[in-house]
Amino acid sequence: MAGTEQPRLKILHLLRLLEEESDEEHGVTMTRMISYLDSHGMSAERKSIYRDIATLKEFGYEIEMNRAKPVEYCLMNRSFDIAELKLLVDAIQSAHFIPEEMTGTLIRKLESLTSKSRAVELRRQVHYSGRVKTENSHVYYTTGTLHDAINHNERVTFTYIEHNIEKGTQARRAGASYEISPYGLVWNDDKYYVVGYYERYAKVCNFRVDRMKSVSSTHSVNHPKPEDFDIDNYIKNEFGMYTGETVSLDIRLTNSLMNPLMDRFGTAIPVHRDGPDHIIAHIQAAISPVFYSWLFQFGNSVQIIKPARIAEEYRKMVREVLEGMG
Repeated sequence: MAGTEQPRLKILHLLRLLEEESDEEHGVTMTRMISYLDSHGMSAERKSIYRDIATLKEFGYEIEMNRAKPVEYCLMNRSFDIAELKLLVDAIQSAHFIPEEMTGTLIRKLESLTSKSRAVELRRQVHYSGRVKTENSHVYYTTGTLHDAINHNERVTFTYIEHNIEKGTQARRAGASYEISPYGLVWNDDKYYVVGYYERYAKVCNFRVDRMKSVSSTHSVNHPKPEDFDIDNYIKNEFGMYTGETVSLDIRLTNSLMNPLMDRFGTAIPVHRDGPDHIIAHIQAAISPVFYSWLFQFGNSVQIIKPARIAEEYRKMVREVLEGMG
C-alpha cells in the first residue's frame, strides 16, 4: 500500500514546491526538487520527476524551464496574477469594516496564492497607518449569515451597537432586536451596509454591517420588495447624497471640477460650456446638508444657477454656519 501511495504523494509535494517557490521570474532546480522530496521522506530519481512534471503539464499546469544555469522549472499559470492580488490586498487593508486580525488572516491566505518571493511584494504594497478598523470581530460570521439570508429570501434579526461617551459600545434600544428583510449588501466609502425592508419604519433602510451583532435568520419569508424599489437608484440617492427632496438643478463650475462632477453624478449628465473657464451641468440631486457640503468644499468655484429657491436655501445654510462661529 505504501509503495503505491508514495508516487501519488510525491507529485502533490512537487506541485506544492512549485507553487511556493516558483513564478515567472523564479524557478526550482532539479537538485532542490530532490532535496525537498527527500526532506519529506520520499526518494526520487530525476527520471521520475521528469515524468511527474509531464503529468502535471498534461493535466493543465503551465510549467516552463527558464534559461538559468542550472535549469530551473517555473509554474507560470496561477488563479490570480500578482497585479490582481495587489488589488485585493489594497481593498482588504483599506476596508474599515474588516477587523485588524481578520485583515492579517485574509492577506496571509492571499499570499498563499502566489510564490513566497512574490508574497513579499504583497506585504509591502500598502501602508495604511492610522486607518481606523472596526473592533467587531463577528463581521465574518455576520456577512456569511446575511449572504445566506439574501440567497434564501429570509428575514434576519440582530442587535445594533453604537459608541457611548466613554468610548465603549452599547446596544441601541436597550438591546431590543431589530428585524429586516435583507435585499442586498453595499460597500460604500470603505463601509459595508445591508439594505432591506425595516417594518418598524415601513420602508427600505440600511444598517452598518460592522455594527450588527447576534445576527440570525428567522427562516421566515422576506417582506416583498416595494414596487418602486431599485437597489441601484437606492444606492445612488441614499449613499450618494443621502435622502431628501430630489430636485433637478443647473450648477455652474470651473473647468477644473469636471472630474469630481463626473465622479459624483456619472458621465451621462448633460454638460455644456459657459465661456472659456466654466461649465454648466444639469444634475438630479437629493437636497440635504450632505449635498450642500459637497458643494461647499469647492468654495466659489461652483454656484447653483437654478432653481432659485435651492440657491437661496444654500446661501441661508452658509450664513447660519458663519453666524454660529461667532
